[in-house]
Amino acid sequence: MRALSLLFDPRGAIDRRTFWSGLLQLAVLGLAIDLGLARLGVDPALAALPVVGDAFVIGGLAGQVYGGTAPDVALTSALLIVAARYYVVACLMLKRSRHAGQGLRPTIAFGLVNLAVHGLMGLWAWGLYGEDMAVLVPMFADMAAGALVWAIFLGWLGSRRAWNPLPGTRVFRSAQVKPAS
Repeated sequence: MRALSLLFDPRGAIDRRTFWSGLLQLAVLGLAIDLGLARLGVDPALAALPVVGDAFVIGGLAGQVYGGTAPDVALTSALLIVAARYYVVACLMLKRSRHAGQGLRPTIAFGLVNLAVHGLMGLWAWGLYGEDMAVLVPMFADMAAGALVWAIFLGWLGSRRAWNPLPGTRVFRSAQVKPAS
């Protein structure tokens, strides 16, 4: 499967090895984007990293809400980078959950839990915003909670066996479903 269709096309199904390969490609891509933006001196470079980027965006949003100002270009571009990363993760999870016979449930659950964690940490950061360095505590807690959520969901989904429609028989190799061109 090509890298672009693997990462950006939600159609089809992928096995465990392809799922982990896609996550590795996403991590390498995020690191390359981070290094490229940091070399240019662009502020939202941290948004490209999986766990750190989410906390960076939540801290920035809390600061914008507390200050009562409209989001600036750096925060908006960081939001777009995080949204693109979540789209790729959703595509990978959707394909893998189809192959494991789970449907949409894991992808929706991952999205809702992640949104709840980041929302609660953002509210906590907003409540502490006038306290100088205390804002860092919710950002680090957001990183830890986000890493735990990612590890649980991705580890669980990545370890699921292929769905077998005929109980009592073994599935040795699953057929790859290729997306329509």
